[in-house]
Order: sequence, then C-alpha cells, then structure tokens
Amino acid sequence: MTELQKLMNEISEWSDKTFGDGKRNPAIVYHLKKEVDELIDVFENNPRNEHRQLLFEYADCMMLLLDSAFLAGFTADDLLLAVKEKLEINKNRKWGKPDANGVIEHTNK
Repeated sequence: MTELQKLMNEISEWSDKTFGDGKRNPAIVYHLKKEVDELIDVFENNPRNEHRQLLFEYADCMMLLLDSAFLAGFTADDLLLAVKEKLEINKNRKWGKPDANGVIEHTNK
C-alpha cells in the first residue's frame, strides 16, 4: 500500500468518525470549494503569502479531495493514473489567453 493510499484511508477513517459515515458527497466537494476560496484569499490578501498558511490551505484542499474521491470509490492509484492521463491530454490541447483572474483554459477538447 502506498503512502498516499495510507493517508487517504486515514483521512477517510477520521472523517467517518468525526462526521458520520453516511453519504457526504457532494457536501465534501462544496466544502472543498470554500477551502479553495480560502486559499485564493491568502494569495490575494496576505501580501507576504506566508508559507505555512499557504501550505495548510493546500493541505485542507487535499484532504477534502482525497476524502471525496475515497467515498466515490476511487483509490490513490486511480487518482494518480487519472492525473497522468489527464496531463497527457492537456499537453496536446491548445490554450487560450488569461482571463481577468489569470485563468487560462483550453480552447479545444
């Protein structure tokens, strides 16, 4: 078992004990959206972008993502393989210009 899978299992076990083992998706994903907003807030409103604060916001996002994926029936290996596959897809896409927030999206599927 990989370290990432062990972590995913530990997060899910803690989450089940803390919040109940019922169906929590998509609630977890909605919570993830809030944590992403907090991460953006650190970048936008903390001129020093304190390393530890940023790291913990990333950690919050990762824990929620892993817990949601676990509850959806995916393993850490599933996620890693999907990320690798998606990266290859993205490498072959054409990319547009940044929007007002600096976001660049692909222009083709």
